Amino acid sequence: MPAIGAAAAPRGNGRGADLLARCALVLVWSSGFISGKLGLRHSAPYTFATLRFALAGGLLLVIALVSRRALPRGRLLAHLAVAGVLVQAVQFSSIYVGMDLGVPSGLAALIIALYPLTASLIAVPVLHERVTRGQRLGLVLGLGGVALAVSEGLHFDGDYLAGLGFLVLALLGISAGTVYQKRFCQGMEPISGNAVQLLAAAAAALLPALFAEGFDATFTAGYWPVLLWAALINSIVGVGLLYGLLQRHGTSQVSSLFYLVPMVTAGFAAVLLDQHLGPLTLGGLVLATAGTLLASRVQS
Repeated sequence: MPAIGAAAAPRGNGRGADLLARCALVLVWSSGFISGKLGLRHSAPYTFATLRFALAGGLLLVIALVSRRALPRGRLLAHLAVAGVLVQAVQFSSIYVGMDLGVPSGLAALIIALYPLTASLIAVPVLHERVTRGQRLGLVLGLGGVALAVSEGLHFDGDYLAGLGFLVLALLGISAGTVYQKRFCQGMEPISGNAVQLLAAAAAALLPALFAEGFDATFTAGYWPVLLWAALINSIVGVGLLYGLLQRHGTSQVSSLFYLVPMVTAGFAAVLLDQHLGPLTLGGLVLATAGTLLASRVQS
């Protein structure tokens, strides 16, 4: 009996820690849309992204060097840079540009919530993952919820459509990037690996920040807390949680958590940005959440 109890305890603790990691991922990822919207009040999109990535990557690199972590080399270094540019630079820079062109943060989160569907479709041929019937149904419900919510606030001026286009680019970035991460970057050292990815993302975002925006930022007292939150919490903690869950679970199951992000983002936006939701958006969020719960119950 003692042996059975000893074996059962880690399993329960492991499940509790995994649930905590999932909840933390949703909260941290949701806050990123709010920190981005607030940051755009003080900085142009690519400039904000460059500063976010450089601060986070520089801090992690210092920690890696001081603690004598193994630094990636050769092919792994190149793979980490590619994944970092896709997941960090392409995704977040494009989200910031989309919101700067007028797309609300809640709608931006809803479009990125299509990530479970697109990542799963990419993962099937690339990673040979099996998507079960329950997961497919959950993904379809989530997609329907997102479509319903997006339909309420849609309009068709030039800037707005361009903003939606950048958000589609962001969606492709995170979808391709996380599948690439799982395929080519398994077992990376977390601190030094994330440092490489963030610094590669900073280099990628720096070019448009310099040549398209003139590195436009106003370093006011209100800007620093937002920038530090985006750099330390969203870039380091959020992506670390994502990669940690991807190492333990299939892409379909982890990505389904992102259907919860729009609802949490909408709550943050209502409180912090005074953005309110109509009945179609609320109905879509409920439907998307139901799809998430269904897909997440299926073990990968």
